[in-house]
Amino acid sequence: MDRRSAIEPVISHLKHDHNMIRNFLKGKEGDRINAVLAAAGCNFRKLFRAFFLFLDRFTFFRAHIYQISFTKY
Repeated sequence: MDRRSAIEPVISHLKHDHNMIRNFLKGKEGDRINAVLAAAGCNFRKLFRAFFLFLDRFTFFRAHIYQISFTKY
């Protein structure tokens, strides 16, 4: 029962945020395609979040180093 309670929020998130509530593709192959596209969308979301976090940190450190290098002592 613990595993099901851990998986249930993930499935709900996929269904509501990645448009898996209704499948517009026909048959079992359509079900597979829809699941793969939803998983790809979820992975792209994680990838974009990591990229922009890296970009934000990089620009912060770059600005900090620039400020230190031009500070007169």
